[in-house]
Amino acid sequence: MDIVFEKMQVGDIPAAVKLFAKLKEERAEVSFAEVLDEEAMREWFNNPSYYLYVAKSNGKLGAVFRCMRGESYKNHSGFLTIAVDPEFRGKHMASSFTRYCLDQLKNEGIQLVRAYIYSDNIPSINTVLKCGFTLSGNVYKHHYKEDKGYYVDDLIFHKEL
Repeated sequence: MDIVFEKMQVGDIPAAVKLFAKLKEERAEVSFAEVLDEEAMREWFNNPSYYLYVAKSNGKLGAVFRCMRGESYKNHSGFLTIAVDPEFRGKHMASSFTRYCLDQLKNEGIQLVRAYIYSDNIPSINTVLKCGFTLSGNVYKHHYKEDKGYYVDDLIFHKEL
């Protein structure tokens, strides 16, 4: 599978919204799942503090990466979220896509990035560790998983670029 990584274009918005809807259907608990329409996605796209990248294979959107840059005295840092289409999972694409995006962010002057990952999301934890992130802390019992019947922690990872 040949995968291309690039900055998101306005034409990618419909496919990104479809991906987020798919994640919501599978009850994925990422902040992208809250984006319900193209208008909300356009707000992100037009926000100069948001850095958006996509991964595609044969023109099909397979992943979206977002960095929200901090404001004012926090503008040296960014908060990350990544969403991978279920059809693209297990292909070891997430770590190379993340590295590509981190290089882009470094070129934009971002010096530090953070990601919050639920403690039961082993694939995402493995991805950030593979990319050189450090576990900084956690928010204990941050979220109750109704379908599983237990609490999960929010793990806080960071990486200096």
